[in-house]
Amino acid sequence: MAVQSDVIIKTVLRCEKCGESFSDSFEQCPKCGSRRFEGYTVVNPISRLPMESMLRFVGHAMWLMGTAICIAFLWNTNTNDLTHNLWMIAAGFGVLGLSVVAAIALFALGEMLKRIIRVQRRVRAMMDEHSSQGG
Repeated sequence: MAVQSDVIIKTVLRCEKCGESFSDSFEQCPKCGSRRFEGYTVVNPISRLPMESMLRFVGHAMWLMGTAICIAFLWNTNTNDLTHNLWMIAAGFGVLGLSVVAAIALFALGEMLKRIIRVQRRVRAMMDEHSSQGG
């Protein structure tokens, strides 16, 4: 098992004769003794979780920044010029709306990433169960 930049990579071998999966520390299949096997690499899906957290963080920062900018625009509506005030109000709520939409998009990406990882785990478990049954 090797660790490369916080990603756990494990080489797994599968016997071509009986389908048994085993680590690369064996020279032959522990079940049938065959020396014909193929290898594949398993990457830990948990290593992608920091990206999900980063998407949530950026989403929160996005709507907080949009709120602050909206308040700054609304703060500048204290002039006697009605047109200027209306533009500031429109700009403030426009920035707020865009930041909320961007934050929702980032939250959705984080949720999709979480679901993809969950599906990958289920598929991996199903493949392991299938290979342990010998077929």
